[in-house]
Amino acid sequence: MKNTVLRALICTLAVLLAMSPAVLAILPASAAEDTVYLGDRQDLFIARDSLDDFGWNTAHSGEPITIGTQKYDKGIGFHCQPDRDAYVEFDISSLGMKYFSTFVGVLQEANYFVEWGSISFHVYGDGKLLASSPMVEWNNEPYFLSCAIEGVSTLKLVQKNENGHACDAGVWGNACLTIEQPKAPDAGEEGEPTMNPDKTNLPQPSELVSGDYAYVSDLYWMDNTTYPGNVVGRDCNTANEIIFSNDGKFFAKGVGFHASSGDYTSFVDVNIEGLGFTKFAAYYGVCETLTAHDITMASVKFAVFGDGVKLWESDAMKFGQDMASMDCDISGVSVLRLAVAGAPGIGGAWGTWGGAVISKSGNITDDMIYLDPADVTEPPMETDAPTEPETDFVTEPPTVPETEAKTTEPEATVSETNTESETQSQKKGCGAAIGTASVGIALTACAAVLKKKKED
Repeated sequence: MKNTVLRALICTLAVLLAMSPAVLAILPASAAEDTVYLGDRQDLFIARDSLDDFGWNTAHSGEPITIGTQKYDKGIGFHCQPDRDAYVEFDISSLGMKYFSTFVGVLQEANYFVEWGSISFHVYGDGKLLASSPMVEWNNEPYFLSCAIEGVSTLKLVQKNENGHACDAGVWGNACLTIEQPKAPDAGEEGEPTMNPDKTNLPQPSELVSGDYAYVSDLYWMDNTTYPGNVVGRDCNTANEIIFSNDGKFFAKGVGFHASSGDYTSFVDVNIEGLGFTKFAAYYGVCETLTAHDITMASVKFAVFGDGVKLWESDAMKFGQDMASMDCDISGVSVLRLAVAGAPGIGGAWGTWGGAVISKSGNITDDMIYLDPADVTEPPMETDAPTEPETDFVTEPPTVPETEAKTTEPEATVSETNTESETQSQKKGCGAAIGTASVGIALTACAAVLKKKKED
């Protein structure tokens, strides 16, 4: 009996020793592994939808991963689709990892196309949006994304073409899963944070919170969520338009997003712990829109939470109602949450918080919150607040906006590209963060719409 057991052990050992390095290399990562690079793990691949080939530790074209001035030995790359989101999915259920991080951007160096492209990047875990980038263009430096993925089974990485898909070769440098929370990279040469300001646990920059008041749209957000396929807008509504009310109030600052199924499941979380803010004030309601989308059925409720406790709640606000003013005490609050909910349905439920300002002294006046067209002599100035543009929306329910004009035309010619590049270079996301010229046009158009409504 002992000899039989011994022979079995010897045979098993011989089989293991005979396994080639190539076979051992494709075995799943061990439990002790604390970093998994997706570019090394073809065994985790589930599915993809993208143009051309897929790059494992390369761009989709097989070229090295380069973003701006940075190069990455690890990562993945794929090309946007012309008429839908491009994506890749991985099964990470067996890895036990807690965080995902990557540097995203448009492929810098490629031999087969001219140098342009614009993409936004999005990370989903089991269908829930976990992190997003603003629109990034060719020649931009890498944008850092990170998010918690503990308990996630399916990781989906999405690329949305912005302003057409021509040469939208996206790359995800150092795309990896880790046990330890990744550190945000150092600030860039101009002092701009390269981490994602919409999904971060970092404290608020002192220059944003050193004064008496600050706008929620300018601050780092701990977390946010909205209707699937949409992204919370900074200083714009969910259709990337300036926020304006039925009664002619215009808001250069604010937050806009789409209500989700469930009670207050669309929200923004802001860390204000220890900063001394005592009051929050805003105008709230269903924002007017210049798009062709029908949101006349919209009915939305608004709420403010402090550390999970409901501090204030509105009645249902319907489309066509003037946005209403509110304020509430936030003394001692560490995590401030602004939330919206369908009342009861979510069709067309574009909830907007105009102004959305917090104050230490509690001294908040209307002129800090909105602009009256009668008082506007110049368009409002551009802000430097980080933006999270979103121009591609899901189509269910039918009222969810689809503001990005998709194209199925062949890739642009060089002459067309020059014009497109010049146009893109003037944009900075989320309605161009409502750039000076855009606001002037928006104010004129909005005023005309409001005037016509009053005449009707």
